[in-house]
Amino acid sequence: MSRREWIWLAVLLAAVVVRVATLTEYPLNDTTEARYAEIGREMAETGDWITPRIAPDTPFWGKPPLSFWLTAASFSALGLGEFAARFPSFLLALASGALVFGFARRIANREAAIAAVAIMITSLLGFVVAGAVMTDASLLLSTTLAMVAFWNAAVEEQRAWRYPFFLALALGLLAKGPVALVMTGMPIGAWWLLSPGSTAAVRRIPWVSGTAITLAIAIPWYVLAELRTPGFLEYFFVGEHFLRFVDSGWQGDLYGEAHAHARGMIWIFALGAALPWSIVAAWAGARQFAGDGLRSTSPLQRYLLLWAITPMLFFSLAGNILPTYVLTGLPAFAILLATWLTSRNVNLAHLGWIAPATVCALLALPGVFDTPRSQSEIVAYQQSIAPATSLYYYRRKPHSADFYSRGQALLIDTPAELTRIMESPGAAFIAIKDAHLDDLPAGWQGCLSRREASARYVLLEKQALPCAGPNTGARHKLDVT
Repeated sequence: MSRREWIWLAVLLAAVVVRVATLTEYPLNDTTEARYAEIGREMAETGDWITPRIAPDTPFWGKPPLSFWLTAASFSALGLGEFAARFPSFLLALASGALVFGFARRIANREAAIAAVAIMITSLLGFVVAGAVMTDASLLLSTTLAMVAFWNAAVEEQRAWRYPFFLALALGLLAKGPVALVMTGMPIGAWWLLSPGSTAAVRRIPWVSGTAITLAIAIPWYVLAELRTPGFLEYFFVGEHFLRFVDSGWQGDLYGEAHAHARGMIWIFALGAALPWSIVAAWAGARQFAGDGLRSTSPLQRYLLLWAITPMLFFSLAGNILPTYVLTGLPAFAILLATWLTSRNVNLAHLGWIAPATVCALLALPGVFDTPRSQSEIVAYQQSIAPATSLYYYRRKPHSADFYSRGQALLIDTPAELTRIMESPGAAFIAIKDAHLDDLPAGWQGCLSRREASARYVLLEKQALPCAGPNTGARHKLDVT
């Protein structure tokens, strides 16, 4: 190996080591990580692999099950915890990196292949997704496999890749739904239209038999899911895949909140997601495409460019978006940039240290992760001193409370329920947001003791004896300091 290859490899290995080492260094954060981990925990506990559930009596219709299957399998094999929850995403990222390496080595050389994987994993979004409990890592693998398989089968005429293309589409449907078909079909279709003579390549794909395989793999779960919980298909296809994107203030989300942003904001997200490499790419792109633009590119470069920008093109008119929506274009971005840098002997591998070094610095700084958006500290405290005592959350119960309490934390919806618990015999713990302390009458002063505080919640311990009813006067903030 050349010295330049060793440098890229060192950066890549350092990023992988840091990513693995930090999987357990901070708790699962609300809402995304804790929510998806709790769904996997419920699946592993109940053995119901058809209906993902956010709670024992609440099905989760927001996403297909592939990521939850992997999380549940990880919990079954490794036990409950942050490492087991995040490990499937790490493996999916590694598998995506392997596809990128193989593809880049075939179309360029070994140095470009190593550099492409290093760029992908050391970009801000790539590094985060490789160790976060989200459904995006499974979508990344499925779309990367589909795009690599299509080129290998259609253009390189490697017959062994024909049906893996359709397997990838099926995995995408089980990972995130029809968006997987869009993220692959849109760049392939555009490449076909923009590349004279590409029709013969497209015809090498067995569309009829392959589509039958895709449907045979993916459709049974959708049918079973609707039969188990009627209404799923309407919510998933109409709500999640239409209303969510055309209505920036969509209020139909059953499990979270709308993420309203200005139209076109996805391009800004892409710049941030690819840091620090987006800065380098802007410089490289200005030099590469200053002339004839797409017309000056080869069919392969055009394919990679369309693959890279498809997420931004598709979501440009959507107002309800997240930064992770750009992820499927990251492998092509990394390959394009790596081949450009290595072909011109531009040595910028040292930029790859930024993401892992930044994470290490943040973990070392006091206070950065001391008050995360997680209930791990409150639940751990309650379980350490009185595990048999009930833990209640007033008005809102975060997903991390469910995960870390193994589903034992309970919800108090109304002030009337809170009063009933306070007036009942028996000790209890009540976690309440700082903002809701005004709901506690001063008459309960002698009944509650402050025990712990974290992530804007205060943990109060109620004495075993019944607490007298609140004073009839106006409520005011209880002094629990």
